[in-house]
Amino acid sequence: MKFLSTVFAFLVFSSTCAFAQNPHLLGANERWSAWKAREGNAAVCYAFSDAASKKPENLDHGRVTLFVRQLGSGKVRTEASLQTGYAFAPVAIRISIDGQEFTMIPRGNYAWLRRTEREAEFVRALEKGRVAVVEATSRRGNKTTYAFPLKGFTAMIRKARRECR
Repeated sequence: MKFLSTVFAFLVFSSTCAFAQNPHLLGANERWSAWKAREGNAAVCYAFSDAASKKPENLDHGRVTLFVRQLGSGKVRTEASLQTGYAFAPVAIRISIDGQEFTMIPRGNYAWLRRTEREAEFVRALEKGRVAVVEATSRRGNKTTYAFPLKGFTAMIRKARRECR
């Protein structure tokens, strides 16, 4: 049931994004799933997961998701992003993957890696890691922490790569 609600919520979310038209599920493994959609005339594939934990627990975080979009061409082959149900403060967001640190820059309720040249390194860390821990601050000043278990990520990002070569 949880998986079906995730699929439904993802479809609703995707239908509001200009780049994600008619997404369809490629597969699911543990907490991660892979999806394929159309962006104009091009196929777009991505791996996706909801946060397993949200702290502090007494706050309404909304839906908190981590995406890794597979790009078809260019020097940078992926685009990682984070989305929450609230607006971020205009301060850097820290992501730690088994001790390896990355920084995301927020805009509204979305965030992207600060340095695109670290995209490949970020994906390798996700593939090899056990958990990604995100530390962010809301526009209201609340300090938040999210955990994304990484079991299943490697299988889903590989599926996304195969589907969108």
